[in-house]
Amino acid sequence: MAPPSQAVVNHRNPATPVLVVGAGPAGLTLATELLRRGAACRVIDRLPAPVPTSRAVIVHARTLELFDGAGLAEPLLRRGLPGRSMDYHFLGEREAPRLDFTALPSPYPFFLRVDQSVTEQILRERVVALGGQVEWSTELRSLRCGANDADPVEAVLTGPGGQRERVTCEWLVGCDGAHSTVRHQLGLDFAGERYAGMRNPMMDVPLRGFPLPDDAAHWLISPETMMVVIKLPGAHHRVLLSELDDGPARPPAREDFQAVFDAHFAGAVTVGEPAWSSVFRISHRIVDTYRHGRVLVAGDAAHIHSPAGGQGMNACIQDMFNLGWKLAAIVAQDAPTALLETYETERQPIAAQVLAGAHALTKINMGHRTPLAERLAAARQPEFNRTTVERVSGLAYTYREHLTVPPLTDPLEGLSPGDRAPDIALGAGRQLHHLLRHPDHTLLHIPRAGGQPATELSRRLIARHPGRLQPHQVNGPEAARTFGAPGRDVFCLIRPDGYLALRCSARDHAALELVCDQTFGCPRVTTAR
Repeated sequence: MAPPSQAVVNHRNPATPVLVVGAGPAGLTLATELLRRGAACRVIDRLPAPVPTSRAVIVHARTLELFDGAGLAEPLLRRGLPGRSMDYHFLGEREAPRLDFTALPSPYPFFLRVDQSVTEQILRERVVALGGQVEWSTELRSLRCGANDADPVEAVLTGPGGQRERVTCEWLVGCDGAHSTVRHQLGLDFAGERYAGMRNPMMDVPLRGFPLPDDAAHWLISPETMMVVIKLPGAHHRVLLSELDDGPARPPAREDFQAVFDAHFAGAVTVGEPAWSSVFRISHRIVDTYRHGRVLVAGDAAHIHSPAGGQGMNACIQDMFNLGWKLAAIVAQDAPTALLETYETERQPIAAQVLAGAHALTKINMGHRTPLAERLAAARQPEFNRTTVERVSGLAYTYREHLTVPPLTDPLEGLSPGDRAPDIALGAGRQLHHLLRHPDHTLLHIPRAGGQPATELSRRLIARHPGRLQPHQVNGPEAARTFGAPGRDVFCLIRPDGYLALRCSARDHAALELVCDQTFGCPRVTTAR
């Protein structure tokens, strides 16, 4: 038998519809979004098994909303702890500026503390339930692709025994992290820089005598250090330290954390034996393009930033809820490939905003060379709480400036295409977001006061695009205030990721029909799912 480096390359046919490289939160989320819409995929990961350590520990409100639509929020909530606030404790100051999450306009007015390993386990279980699997110890060695949609992707993989396999893919998505092989193979520019002179050890440890509430995350900030303390499910706290240190790499030391606790609590807190520890340095970077032909990058392969606010894993997962339904529509339902152009158009500006927001937070809590009084003043700005919480939670982000829609003859005030569809009460214990718990687009009709149901347009669209729309008529004053318009029948086309594709009056039915045609492709005869 030839040695692994010279092993015969096997060809797998027919072509793999989608090859997902990386089985972290991004890759697993993408796989669930593809599989639940009937789009087959392979998921590979170079690691021999799932990573058991926690790493990211915060799931934010917008991510929970998206998970709810996919049926994944409830198992996460059962295993996590809600957090109400992120409190900034500046050394020597009695009053702590607070990021308060309890007023978020969401079914989830909190952030959820749950180990990344648990999040990944829940996603893996869903992938298996949908008929998929993760191929461990399987590494992407090389790929070849053209620059346009006509050319499939040729990938060479190395499996557990060193056997090489050549795979033809219709699409390949790199969800393989900050050191992405896919990104390197494509030669994409990963512009940005490292935060110089900063060292970041972290541990999961038991703490004895910690006096601050468990239902908040705590930032302990002094002139030259910052430490985050977050209570996790079970016996441990996550502690992450930021300090000025540009020397040789050294492992985390419990004494370093103990010294910070002593400075803030005068010896009242004792750091126990760590269950897990790591050390890293932070950077902020973003790729110049998310797509080259039929190869795409996502998650940490496309953008990395400071951990301030706990947004990293959330931004990766939200990438996949944007990409997943679009790629599935192309693979399984013959939607136009031009639909994928909106992935970069929509998600790259959001990533840039996340990087900018995380950088602004980093200057406050980890700006060790900036005077403490200046950082405290920034945290006490009147708008700091509201704007930061909306961004960190993910609720503030919109695609309205990046979504192209037909001109309307009867434009409406209020919600615009690209905005997140807000949750509202519909009565009898129902919420609007409950109507989004399916893999298709949702067509809302909000009738004018005293008007008759305008069902003909709904019937026409459903007949034109069978199996692609779930229609609902919603009534009541809250629905009228939020989605309706005085004296008009209003239709809202809500995408599978919970954002408005269009909001228009019935008078603009031609625009609604055009948006459906552009999204779903030419009308065709098929059976509804």
